[in-house]
Amino acid sequence: MGVPLMAVIADHLCSQGMAVLRFNFGGVGRSEGVFSDGVDEPADVRSAFDYLVSLGEAEGENVSLVGWSFGAWMGMEAIADGLPARNIVAIALPLVVYHWENHAGRIAASTADRHYMVGDSDRFCPLATLEMFAAAISEEDARNIHILSGADHFLIGREEEVARLVSGILTV
Repeated sequence: MGVPLMAVIADHLCSQGMAVLRFNFGGVGRSEGVFSDGVDEPADVRSAFDYLVSLGEAEGENVSLVGWSFGAWMGMEAIADGLPARNIVAIALPLVVYHWENHAGRIAASTADRHYMVGDSDRFCPLATLEMFAAAISEEDARNIHILSGADHFLIGREEEVARLVSGILTV
Protein backbone atom coordinates (compact mmCIF):
# COMPACT_ATOMS: atom_id res chain seq x y z
CA MET A 1 0.00 0.00 0.00
CA GLY A 2 2.85 2.37 0.78
CA VAL A 3 4.79 1.66 -2.42
CA PRO A 4 5.38 5.04 -4.09
CA LEU A 5 4.25 3.67 -7.47
CA MET A 6 0.85 2.69 -6.08
CA ALA A 7 0.47 6.00 -4.23
CA VAL A 8 1.15 7.97 -7.44
CA ILE A 9 -1.29 5.81 -9.41
CA ALA A 10 -3.97 6.28 -6.72
CA ASP A 11 -3.45 10.06 -6.63
CA HIS A 12 -3.62 10.25 -10.42
CA LEU A 13 -6.82 8.19 -10.59
CA CYS A 14 -8.41 10.29 -7.82
CA SER A 15 -7.54 13.44 -9.77
CA GLN A 16 -9.46 11.90 -12.68
CA GLY A 17 -12.55 11.58 -10.46
CA MET A 18 -12.25 7.86 -9.77
CA ALA A 19 -12.88 6.32 -6.36
CA VAL A 20 -9.74 4.51 -5.19
CA LEU A 21 -9.16 2.06 -2.35
CA ARG A 22 -5.62 1.02 -1.42
CA PHE A 23 -5.03 -1.73 1.12
CA ASN A 24 -2.37 -3.96 2.62
CA PHE A 25 -2.74 -7.71 2.55
CA GLY A 26 -3.26 -9.51 5.85
CA GLY A 27 -0.16 -9.43 8.02
CA VAL A 28 1.51 -6.68 5.96
CA GLY A 29 2.24 -3.32 7.55
CA ARG A 30 -0.31 -2.66 10.30
CA SER A 31 -2.90 -5.02 8.79
CA GLU A 32 -4.33 -7.71 10.99
CA GLY A 33 -4.09 -11.34 9.99
CA VAL A 34 -1.27 -13.47 8.70
CA PHE A 35 0.52 -13.26 5.39
CA SER A 36 0.12 -16.59 3.54
CA ASP A 37 2.25 -15.92 0.43
CA GLY A 38 -0.65 -16.10 -1.99
CA VAL A 39 -2.87 -18.74 -0.43
CA ASP A 40 -5.40 -16.45 1.26
CA GLU A 41 -4.57 -13.07 -0.27
CA PRO A 42 -7.00 -13.36 -3.22
CA ALA A 43 -9.71 -13.29 -0.54
CA ASP A 44 -8.24 -9.97 0.65
CA VAL A 45 -8.72 -8.62 -2.88
CA ARG A 46 -12.32 -9.89 -2.82
CA SER A 47 -12.93 -8.24 0.58
CA ALA A 48 -11.55 -4.90 -0.62
CA PHE A 49 -13.66 -5.15 -3.80
CA ASP A 50 -16.80 -5.98 -1.81
CA TYR A 51 -16.12 -3.15 0.63
CA LEU A 52 -15.74 -0.59 -2.17
CA VAL A 53 -18.97 -1.78 -3.79
CA SER A 54 -20.75 -1.66 -0.39
CA LEU A 55 -20.00 2.07 -0.16
CA GLY A 56 -22.39 2.60 -3.06
CA GLU A 57 -19.87 4.57 -5.09
CA ALA A 58 -19.72 2.01 -7.89
CA GLU A 59 -21.45 -1.10 -9.17
CA GLY A 60 -19.23 -4.18 -9.10
CA GLU A 61 -19.11 -4.42 -12.88
CA ASN A 62 -17.58 -0.91 -12.97
CA VAL A 63 -14.78 -1.62 -10.50
CA SER A 64 -11.28 -2.14 -11.85
CA LEU A 65 -8.21 -3.59 -10.17
CA VAL A 66 -4.69 -2.22 -10.43
CA GLY A 67 -1.87 -4.10 -8.79
CA TRP A 68 1.90 -4.18 -8.80
CA SER A 69 4.05 -7.29 -8.38
CA PHE A 70 2.51 -9.59 -5.73
CA GLY A 71 -0.62 -7.43 -5.67
CA ALA A 72 -0.97 -7.85 -9.44
CA TRP A 73 -0.70 -11.62 -9.11
CA MET A 74 -3.28 -11.68 -6.32
CA GLY A 75 -5.63 -9.60 -8.49
CA MET A 76 -5.19 -12.12 -11.30
CA GLU A 77 -5.94 -14.93 -8.86
CA ALA A 78 -9.05 -13.09 -7.66
CA ILE A 79 -10.47 -12.67 -11.17
CA ALA A 80 -9.61 -16.32 -11.85
CA ASP A 81 -11.72 -17.14 -8.78
CA GLY A 82 -14.66 -15.24 -10.28
CA LEU A 83 -14.25 -11.68 -8.99
CA PRO A 84 -16.40 -9.63 -11.41
CA ALA A 85 -13.98 -6.75 -12.00
CA ARG A 86 -14.37 -4.67 -15.15
CA ASN A 87 -10.61 -4.45 -15.79
CA ILE A 88 -7.36 -5.45 -14.24
CA VAL A 89 -4.06 -3.72 -14.89
CA ALA A 90 -1.33 -6.09 -13.75
CA ILE A 91 1.96 -4.25 -13.37
CA ALA A 92 5.20 -6.26 -13.17
CA LEU A 93 3.62 -9.66 -12.49
CA PRO A 94 6.22 -11.75 -10.63
CA LEU A 95 5.88 -14.66 -13.06
CA VAL A 96 9.27 -16.18 -12.20
CA VAL A 97 8.13 -16.54 -8.58
CA TYR A 98 4.69 -18.13 -9.10
CA HIS A 99 3.76 -21.13 -11.24
CA TRP A 100 1.34 -19.52 -13.64
CA GLU A 101 0.99 -22.31 -16.19
CA ASN A 102 -2.02 -23.93 -14.51
CA HIS A 103 -3.82 -20.60 -14.05
CA ALA A 104 -4.15 -19.42 -17.66
CA GLY A 105 -7.45 -21.21 -18.31
CA ARG A 106 -9.02 -19.91 -15.10
CA ILE A 107 -7.88 -16.36 -15.89
CA ALA A 108 -9.18 -16.65 -19.46
CA ALA A 109 -12.63 -17.52 -18.08
CA SER A 110 -12.82 -14.12 -16.36
CA THR A 111 -14.86 -11.40 -18.03
CA ALA A 112 -12.37 -8.73 -16.90
CA ASP A 113 -10.39 -6.90 -19.56
CA ARG A 114 -6.77 -7.67 -18.77
CA HIS A 115 -3.82 -5.36 -19.39
CA TYR A 116 -0.19 -5.84 -18.47
CA MET A 117 2.71 -3.46 -17.91
CA VAL A 118 6.31 -4.49 -17.67
CA GLY A 119 9.72 -2.92 -17.80
CA ASP A 120 11.95 -4.43 -20.44
CA SER A 121 14.59 -5.02 -17.73
CA ASP A 122 12.27 -6.67 -15.15
CA ARG A 123 14.03 -9.73 -13.70
CA PHE A 124 10.88 -10.92 -11.88
CA CYS A 125 8.72 -10.55 -14.98
CA PRO A 126 10.90 -11.10 -18.02
CA LEU A 127 9.17 -9.84 -21.14
CA ALA A 128 9.43 -13.24 -22.86
CA THR A 129 7.74 -14.92 -19.88
CA LEU A 130 4.97 -12.31 -19.79
CA GLU A 131 4.43 -12.79 -23.52
CA MET A 132 4.09 -16.57 -23.03
CA PHE A 133 1.73 -16.05 -20.08
CA ALA A 134 -0.50 -13.59 -21.94
CA ALA A 135 -0.56 -15.70 -25.12
CA ALA A 136 -1.59 -18.74 -23.05
CA ILE A 137 -4.63 -16.75 -21.87
CA SER A 138 -5.78 -15.21 -25.17
CA GLU A 139 -4.69 -13.39 -28.29
CA GLU A 140 -6.24 -10.22 -26.86
CA ASP A 141 -4.17 -10.57 -23.68
CA ALA A 142 -1.06 -10.93 -25.84
CA ARG A 143 -1.93 -7.61 -27.52
CA ASN A 144 -2.52 -5.86 -24.17
CA ILE A 145 1.10 -5.76 -23.02
CA HIS A 146 2.57 -2.29 -22.44
CA ILE A 147 6.37 -2.30 -22.38
CA LEU A 148 8.32 0.39 -20.53
CA SER A 149 11.70 0.76 -22.17
CA GLY A 150 14.63 0.96 -19.78
CA ALA A 151 12.55 0.10 -16.70
CA ASP A 152 13.06 -2.64 -14.15
CA HIS A 153 10.61 -4.34 -11.78
CA PHE A 154 10.41 -1.42 -9.36
CA LEU A 155 9.70 1.29 -11.97
CA ILE A 156 11.47 3.93 -9.88
CA GLY A 157 11.30 7.28 -11.60
CA ARG A 158 8.55 6.04 -13.93
CA GLU A 159 5.62 6.43 -11.52
CA GLU A 160 3.92 9.33 -13.34
CA GLU A 161 4.28 7.61 -16.71
CA VAL A 162 2.76 4.40 -15.35
CA ALA A 163 -0.07 6.37 -13.70
CA ARG A 164 -0.90 8.05 -17.00
CA LEU A 165 -0.90 4.71 -18.81
CA VAL A 166 -3.15 3.13 -16.17
CA SER A 167 -5.54 6.08 -16.34
CA GLY A 168 -5.67 5.81 -20.12
CA ILE A 169 -6.56 2.14 -19.93
CA LEU A 170 -9.25 2.62 -17.31
CA THR A 171 -10.94 5.58 -18.98
CA VAL A 172 -11.43 3.92 -22.37
